[in-house]
Amino acid sequence: MNKFIAAPFGNYIKTSKTISVTGSWTVDKRTGRLRQIVKTLRYTKRGWVNKIGLRNPGVNDGINKYKHTDVFSIAGIEKDDWKIFTKIIPDYFNLEVNMSCPNIDKHYTDGIEDFSSDSREWFIGKISPTTTFKELEYYITEFGFKQIHACNTLPIAEGGLSGKELIPYTTKFIEHINKNYPEVETIAGGGVYTKEDMQYYKDIGANHISLGTVCFNPLKLRKLL
Repeated sequence: MNKFIAAPFGNYIKTSKTISVTGSWTVDKRTGRLRQIVKTLRYTKRGWVNKIGLRNPGVNDGINKYKHTDVFSIAGIEKDDWKIFTKIIPDYFNLEVNMSCPNIDKHYTDGIEDFSSDSREWFIGKISPTTTFKELEYYITEFGFKQIHACNTLPIAEGGLSGKELIPYTTKFIEHINKNYPEVETIAGGGVYTKEDMQYYKDIGANHISLGTVCFNPLKLRKLL
């Protein structure tokens, strides 16, 4: 069982015991990251909430900065983004396709299938808690994902919610994929703060674990590793 450091934490946290996911990268630079963090990142009784919305310096910056041994998370938010990605992302890069940021108006998916390749160990589809089983079937059969990361933050009025409330959604997806698509590996994310949380996901059949908001607490993260 591998442990992933979810984006954007994977931009900064690198250990020998984890796989870092960097990004999520968009074709064009999206400014205002620090401003959005200050304005919207909050800890509430329900968990962490943010409206950062994939603020990043752009995909070319990511390619130049990070090793291909990391997993490169990308998101298509404009109509022709996937055509552009195919021209600039090497075919040996491990990829996570983020189709589920709740703070983006629209995710475009036409062209994702062009990235399915035997040369990539990791070709991950990151889904939303609100993804339907019909949508999930399409992602797996049409795009050829080798792994599914369940799941991204939950859309609420204040932005995207992380934490324990994601556990029922992640559980539903892990069990459904194991039953219907046994050839697809699962990465469980959402509410992982203790070794007991990791054991729970392992017990329901998750192949790997994604660590996200626990990264705000270095001591808790260290205990998990």
